[in-house]
Parts: sequence; structure tokens; C-alpha cells
Amino acid sequence: MRSNTRSPGLAPSQVTKALDLAANEGGAHLLVMRGREKQEEALVSAGIAPYFRIRWVNGTLLKLIPHAMDRFFEGINQVLSEELEWTETVKPQDESCCLLLPECAFSAAADVRHVWSAALESGLERIRLAARASKQFEIRHWLSHRNGPRAWIDDDDKVFDHRGARHGLAPFPRSWKLSYQLPLGFHFDITSKVVRAFRVQSFDGGRHDALGSGHVNIDPHGYVRI
Repeated sequence: MRSNTRSPGLAPSQVTKALDLAANEGGAHLLVMRGREKQEEALVSAGIAPYFRIRWVNGTLLKLIPHAMDRFFEGINQVLSEELEWTETVKPQDESCCLLLPECAFSAAADVRHVWSAALESGLERIRLAARASKQFEIRHWLSHRNGPRAWIDDDDKVFDHRGARHGLAPFPRSWKLSYQLPLGFHFDITSKVVRAFRVQSFDGGRHDALGSGHVNIDPHGYVRI
């Protein structure tokens, strides 16, 4: 996409077009040249990062065109190599990935609660740290439940099960997370491991209460489905 000004980067007004482009390309990563104000970059990230992988690229690379194309392609190829590793080691590959859990509602252990923010990082070392964080998260929270199949269980004894009936279709772009297209109707059924009343926090800070034998439906972005 072309910038709508002489400066590189995307404006907040271009976010919708960028989301459509990423979806039409099967969950493409968005590589955005830096060159705008930090506040504008933050607005762009907020509108894209929850749904598609976004990577800010140093805008000085553009100054290599057309005089040093070899160096330009060297820089871009390094970014693409790192993004390929992110795809292979961090990006959700199936419905059981911990990154699909809603961060706002899941009470993760202190040593692994950074897993969602780690997944947004760039750079080879940080990408590898994010992959390790996901594995550590799985060890800590992917647990047996009442002698049945494993499920995600947080530190408040809330059970997040993604294998229930699919209903409540999410509107675009909430049908995507981290460049992974969510199955139609995908959500988590939250229950209590110890059969007691519990509370769930949604994406907007709202709190939803359930009785001991009750449940709450929530999607990967923290929207509670009634």
C-alpha cells in the first residue's frame, strides 16, 4: 500500500484497507515502514496487531532505493527470514494454541503471563523467546480436568475449553487473531474447576459473573458472547 502522504507508513485512516488486504492474502503479515509520529504508529498498531501480524520496518531502508538495491534487498530479506521463523514457531497453528486465549480473562502464572505481548515482538532472538514462552505456558496451564481431556486452566481455577458447540459468529476482523483465521463460531466455554461462583473480565474491563455450575462464553479477543 502506498502512504497517503510523502512520509512512509500507514495512517490510521488506512487501517481498514490494510486489514482487508491482509485477510484477502490469507493472513498476510503487514510490514510497515516507520516514518510517522509515535502516536500515529500506536493507533495503527492498535487497529491491526490484535488480528494480523504487524512488523515495523526501519524507514531508512527506503533511502537505499535506487542507489543501493543490494543493501535494500538484504535488509528486507532479513525481515522476511525472521517473519518466516515467527510463522513456524509462534503463529497459532491450530485451535489449541495458548495465544488464542483472551489475555484479559485468563489469570496466567506470573512467569508466563507475558506470552501474548512476547508474540508481538520482532527480531530473531525475541521471536525465539516468544516460542519458548508459549511452550512454558503450555506446561503451566494445559492440564487434565476431572480425569477428562486436557484444557486450559488458569491460576483462579477457571477452565477454558474450546471444544464446545460453535455459535455466535464473530464479525471481521475479530474472526482473525495473529494472522490465524479462527474457525466459524470459535470461542471458549469458561467453567469453574472447583464448581464455585467465578467472575470473568472482558476486553472492555466489564465483569461477568457465573454461578458455580454455570459458564461464560468468550472469544479469543475477550468479547463475551451471551
